[in-house]
Amino acid sequence: MTAAARPVSTWARWEIVALLWFAYFLNQADRQIFGVTLPLIRAEFGLSDQQMGLVATTFTIVFGLLVPFAGLAGDRFNRRSIVVLSLLVFSIGTLLTGFAPGFLFLLLFRGVATGAGEALYAPAANALIADNHDETRSRALSIHQTANYTGVVLGSLFAGWVADHHGWRAAFAVFGAAGIAWALVILWRARSAPPPPRSEIASPARLGESVRYLLSSPSLIGQTLGFSGLVFVLVGYLTWMPTILYERFDMPLAAAGFYAVVFHHVLGYLGLLAAGFATDRMAVGRPRLRALSMALALIACGPFIWLAAQGQTPWLVYLALAGFGLFRGVYDANLYAAIFAEVDNRLRATVTGLIVAVAYVVGATAPLLMGILKASLGPQAGLTLLAAVAAATGVAFFVLASAQGARAQLSASKV
Repeated sequence: MTAAARPVSTWARWEIVALLWFAYFLNQADRQIFGVTLPLIRAEFGLSDQQMGLVATTFTIVFGLLVPFAGLAGDRFNRRSIVVLSLLVFSIGTLLTGFAPGFLFLLLFRGVATGAGEALYAPAANALIADNHDETRSRALSIHQTANYTGVVLGSLFAGWVADHHGWRAAFAVFGAAGIAWALVILWRARSAPPPPRSEIASPARLGESVRYLLSSPSLIGQTLGFSGLVFVLVGYLTWMPTILYERFDMPLAAAGFYAVVFHHVLGYLGLLAAGFATDRMAVGRPRLRALSMALALIACGPFIWLAAQGQTPWLVYLALAGFGLFRGVYDANLYAAIFAEVDNRLRATVTGLIVAVAYVVGATAPLLMGILKASLGPQAGLTLLAAVAAATGVAFFVLASAQGARAQLSASKV
């Protein structure tokens, strides 16, 4: 982003982060409503665990398939406008979900409309923040990422309370209306860079260039594998953990939704902020540090998820979820900064979109697989699957990131 296009004041740059923070909060809160209200929806419509898993899987597949186009749009058009469009589409989808008369409309409103709207958000929003922050980039992106955690925790708590007192439909209606209102606030307040010059606009060939760019970098391939593993784990965990607590420990719905996420995300918050500030300093002159720390963090998630699967008391499960959250936060702190460190500005949104797309198409299978395993082998089997995926993809990520570092050192020694 040129100096002329960049907002002139520090206040303006951080105001963009604040505006996008609440947009991302709503994005993540909306996403969590389904997992919290799942038992009530299942009971009202008489659906099976597999059918409920299919709704979450449809959402994630739609999200993943549309993210590359969101990335292209983020490199081609005004990023603020894309964020506003995203908010409007997923909020209208959320609002309509509250009026769904049956399973097919649940698939349409929740799976397709909400998934499509949320797909538009991340590439444009993260690129917009990166446009406005250089030396504070990891800090700004980490602060923005805390909205993920806050949205999931407070969204779970509030959605569970509303569902317990007013029914599951009211929860979707409240969050849908809030998102529509916030889209208008962003349209009014946020400044954005103008679209890039026509000579730099992403064309169909640019997508091919972005694919080649990604495939030429072992570290980016590793980030794709690692993020795919993390998304698989998170989608499965967020979809089914409230129901697992609700059924295993006979909790009220609001309590199950809250405790399923609060300890995980509070520790994640700490890991996210600490790692975000630390790696801004430690990564100077160490280009592989971000990727290697992410890989190790993902590996470390595995044992804690396994412990959550085995826990026979609520507090043991909460402790395990907290450890999982701490290392998940370390991963998240470096997620976009690690990508942006290796990708040219003109391709950032597109390459990010490709990585996110692969991750969410892979992760889309988690809710359905966990629903099948839950029905046949019990909830422990599904959580054990998540633990294995986290550890395996973390190891693959570490090997590829290390290979990139070795290749870079070899190239430097030949100069």
